[in-house]
Amino acid sequence: MPGEVPLTSPMVSVIIPTRNRPEYLRAAFASACAQTLPPAEILVVDDGVGAAESLPPLLAPPRVPFRVLPGRGIGPAAARNVGLRAASGELIAFLDDDDLWHPEKLAWQVEWLTRRPDLGALGTEVVRRPVAESIPEPGRRPRQVHLIGRAALVRANRLTTSSVLARRSCFATCGCFDETLFLAQDWDMWLRLSRRFRIAILPAPLTVYRLHDSQRSNRNTEMRRWEAQVVSRLLEEAPENRWLRGVAHRRLAWAHCRLGRALLRAGEPQQAIAVLRRSLSRYPLHLPAWSALVRCALHHLSPAGAP
Repeated sequence: MPGEVPLTSPMVSVIIPTRNRPEYLRAAFASACAQTLPPAEILVVDDGVGAAESLPPLLAPPRVPFRVLPGRGIGPAAARNVGLRAASGELIAFLDDDDLWHPEKLAWQVEWLTRRPDLGALGTEVVRRPVAESIPEPGRRPRQVHLIGRAALVRANRLTTSSVLARRSCFATCGCFDETLFLAQDWDMWLRLSRRFRIAILPAPLTVYRLHDSQRSNRNTEMRRWEAQVVSRLLEEAPENRWLRGVAHRRLAWAHCRLGRALLRAGEPQQAIAVLRRSLSRYPLHLPAWSALVRCALHHLSPAGAP
């Protein structure tokens, strides 16, 4: 079992993209500064205005060197890439400006990445909490990590970005975040990394995903569209074997099904039917897609036009 972090533990660079949310940023930044294994640097990428003015009250005296870098104003993927290009650490940690870390997060992750050179990226368990609630205690130090197989990662994005600590060499090999993806850029990144590196989760709730109304991931219909695009791209790149291609086809069918149901709930049955047909063309036995198509038919038959 891993013990204490060795004195020669690798440097960690923390990247915090932010956009006009100073009240969230201050708490996220404070949780990075409060790590029992302090990072070598914190890079705040300001994708809006005012990040530099939000932070100085926290740094009296400063515990961790930090820089505020100008973002390009085109979204979190580009902001993370700005941080990646400026980072000097051997290990890269991502922290969204509205999330928090338990103080032991980096220490426990660095222990495992130091002792497991086969791992390229390591996430943690994530707890979801309203903004006003405190960080829960993680319990005992885990005795093992759980590997995430490539097929499991194709079925679902099992890594929350703010939980991930990854080797810088992973990004040197696989490239930066795809700035053309409005959502699901993190899933696309982990899928690319999983082709070349092992990915695992540390079974401890060390990351807090704070719940509030302005989160981009709350845009349900848009998220389903971008999920479908990520899986479509995976299929275009020819997965390694026939079985994995089958997994990807079923996952794409599910993505189209979820999008179709979201469109139906939004009162757009014609678009829903087209998307649901694409789902069934990938996986004809997908019963939820057939069920949603029946609901579309009932929508047309209903005098009120309601599903």
